[in-house]
Amino acid sequence: MTKETELKLRLNPDDVPALAAFLDANARPDGHSTLKNWYLDTPDARLVAARAVLRIREHAGGYEQTLKTRGSSQAGLQIRGEWNWPVAGPAIETTPLNSSDVAGHWPQNIDISTLGEVFTTHFERHAWLWQQDDCTAEVVIDRGEIAAAGAAVPLCEVELELKQGTAAGLWQQAIQLAQQAPLWLSDVSKAERGYRLARLGRSWQPRPQLTDEQDLATALPALLDYEFLNLKRALEACLWDNDLSGALRARNHWLALRGLPRLAGKVLKRRQTRELRAALDVWEAPLQKLALLAQLTRYLNGADDANAVAAELKAVHALWKQQVRSIRNSKELAAALLQAASELYHLPRDGRCGETARHWLRHLLLQHGTLLERLKSRRPQDDEQWQGREHDIALLCQLADYSRALPSVSRGTGTAGSGIGDGRWRVLTDMLGAQALLQRPWPLAEQDALRSVQEYRDWAAEHLRFLARQL
Repeated sequence: MTKETELKLRLNPDDVPALAAFLDANARPDGHSTLKNWYLDTPDARLVAARAVLRIREHAGGYEQTLKTRGSSQAGLQIRGEWNWPVAGPAIETTPLNSSDVAGHWPQNIDISTLGEVFTTHFERHAWLWQQDDCTAEVVIDRGEIAAAGAAVPLCEVELELKQGTAAGLWQQAIQLAQQAPLWLSDVSKAERGYRLARLGRSWQPRPQLTDEQDLATALPALLDYEFLNLKRALEACLWDNDLSGALRARNHWLALRGLPRLAGKVLKRRQTRELRAALDVWEAPLQKLALLAQLTRYLNGADDANAVAAELKAVHALWKQQVRSIRNSKELAAALLQAASELYHLPRDGRCGETARHWLRHLLLQHGTLLERLKSRRPQDDEQWQGREHDIALLCQLADYSRALPSVSRGTGTAGSGIGDGRWRVLTDMLGAQALLQRPWPLAEQDALRSVQEYRDWAAEHLRFLARQL
């Protein structure tokens, strides 16, 4: 088994020539190849359920069979296990899968004889070897398509794979590439996209990983990674798959990520997160606008009379497409995301502070959990009062999310001491979505097709009062 360490980035096809020209001038070209790939699984997709991928690739030199495990992702850097075997042709060879080296990683209860093709990824690959200081990376640009079940989606991405040196150097190379074109950090593999297209895989959503006695010095960096991973995946769904809910998730995780350094004073000094916070701040206005348009679309889609809101919905959709296009074409925003990831990667991750994650989370829940009772019993009555609660609601939503990993810490908090479970966390998440309509200043220009700003804010305040009753 080898360990593959790489950064994956997506880009618009129109930006490929500029990127290739930069690499031609600064790196050593390492050839062009046509790669045909067949991905295999059981009819009920047991391999992907176990977070493993089996692939057969045809290239100029013949055929290769590959098994990959998902591994781990730290601030966008992916590290995973990989096995490669030369094979005679496009058919699966079972002998390597039965080897002792693979046995400990091969998912149990999978009948190898039932494996068959699920989807394909065929693409053209241009490669370069790029050395800077002590880091040598293989940089590839892949362009082609992913096909499954009679459907196909385009594929255009860049990968930087570490060949020699330290992984820290990959960030500097990626940031330089991002000066040539908008490059978007991606945690969604070709395989994950293929499974979705084949309707055999669901979008993977990470959960917070905490243990009772985990030292806060290791828990907080892990939570920063968790929030960033969710932000990145939500943005990818929003910008590339037109997922409106992705915009709302992205804003929620941005709020949590931006707020975590304020809760981490015992572990991370403010100066250590200065550049991280600066990179995240670049995203505040674009995310607010995306979330507002997504929430407006939710409300309009729920209208009793679809004809009455048709023109309004059309105008909001047009604004949504315009905003998505503007973000995808922004080198500044793509570079800020990369910079935030690089800063996260370089944060200190060792040492001890003497406080456990459980104690830290319990203290914060007791300190802020009384807000649930106040929201339920004394609901704010207008949009101004609700707007003033956004920070508190965002913090409580964040703490409720973390308590899902340690459910016992919320006992005695919440409404009537009943704790904060998944149900209340979902209500708080919906509250943050409604809060998107209370922005000041209002980020949308007035249009004949749209209602007054105050009408939209009144919608949000009414919805927030309804949600408060659910707490």
